[in-house]
Amino acid sequence: MRIKVFTLFPDMLRPMLAQSILGRAISAGLLRVELIDIRDYSKEKHRNTDDYPFGGGAGMVMAAQPIVDAFAANLPEDFHGRRIYLSPRGRTLNQRVVEELAGEAELALLCGHYEGVDQRALDAVIDEELSIGDYVLTGGELGALVVIDAVARLVHGVLGSDESSEDESFTTGLLEYPHYTRPADFRGAKAPGVLLGGNHADITAWRREQSLALTLRKRPELLETAPLDENDRALLSRLKRAGEVEALLDERGVAYERLSMQEADRWPKEWFAAFVPEAMRKAAKKQCFSGRRHRGFLWRAFSMGYIPDFVGGDAAWERWQAYGIQGGLGYVPEDAGL
Repeated sequence: MRIKVFTLFPDMLRPMLAQSILGRAISAGLLRVELIDIRDYSKEKHRNTDDYPFGGGAGMVMAAQPIVDAFAANLPEDFHGRRIYLSPRGRTLNQRVVEELAGEAELALLCGHYEGVDQRALDAVIDEELSIGDYVLTGGELGALVVIDAVARLVHGVLGSDESSEDESFTTGLLEYPHYTRPADFRGAKAPGVLLGGNHADITAWRREQSLALTLRKRPELLETAPLDENDRALLSRLKRAGEVEALLDERGVAYERLSMQEADRWPKEWFAAFVPEAMRKAAKKQCFSGRRHRGFLWRAFSMGYIPDFVGGDAAWERWQAYGIQGGLGYVPEDAGL
C-alpha cells in the first residue's frame, strides 16, 4: 500500500508515522507513506499558499496553484488510486469505507487548512471528499492519520495476525467483546470464568453474546445492518427481555448486582415458583444453577427465555413481592457480606 499525503505541515505527521505499528509497517516495507509539502510548489515570493476569499468573509482559503502543481509533480499519469480531500463535507468514514480504501493500491490524501480549499483545485485533482466525523478540526492532518492507521491495519502482515483485524468492533458489524489478561483476579475483580476454562466453543459463544449485548446497549443502530443469524436474533430477543428486568428494578430504586449462585441459592424455590412455569423449571435450573456453558447467575433465566409471559411493569414486581422476599432478583442484601 502506497499513500501520498499533501500537506502544509508534514512535521505534524512524522512522529506518528515513526511509532508503534505504523512505524514497524513502514520499516518493513509493508506500507509506504510519502509526505509532500505543498509549500514547496508555491510560486509566490514568500511561499504563500493561501489568500483572502472572494466575496469577503473571515479567514483565508488555500490557493489552487500550489495544490494542483503538487499533485501534478508527484502523481504519475498512470496513477490509478483514489485522490481524497479530508473534509467535513465528505461521506463519513466507517469500517466499510476503510475496507474499500484498503483495496486500492495507492491513495493520495489532501489535508486542507484555514477556511478551506479553492474549489477549482478540488475539481482538478480530487476524486472524493471524506470526513472522519461531524466536527471541525484545525486541519486535515489528523484526519489523514486516522485514514492511514485504519487502512494500514487491513494490509496483510501489518498486524502480524490477520485474525486481529477480522474480529474487532465494526469489522463484524458489532462492537467488540470485552478483553481480559493476567492476573485472573485483579484487586477483587475477577476475569470471567469461561475465559479461563479452555473450552473454545464456550469462549466463542460468550464473546458473541457480549458483542451483541454491548452493541444493543451502546450502538443499537448497528444491529440494523449487522450480519445476524437466527441464533443471534434469538439471543438479542433474550437480551432485550433481560434489559426490561434491569429497567424495572432500576425504577424501583433497587441496586442491580448480578447474583452469584451462592447468593441466588438463598431463594431458589420462591424465585422459580414466582416466575418460571413448572414445565420449564428443570431446564432453567440446569442452565442457571449448574454453571454449564458459563451459566452462573440466576438472572439468566430471564435472558434465556424461561419466563415467556414476562412483560415487565407493576405486575411482575407485585408477583415477586407476593413471596415476601426481602431481597430480589439482582438485589444483594446488606448482610450478604459482599
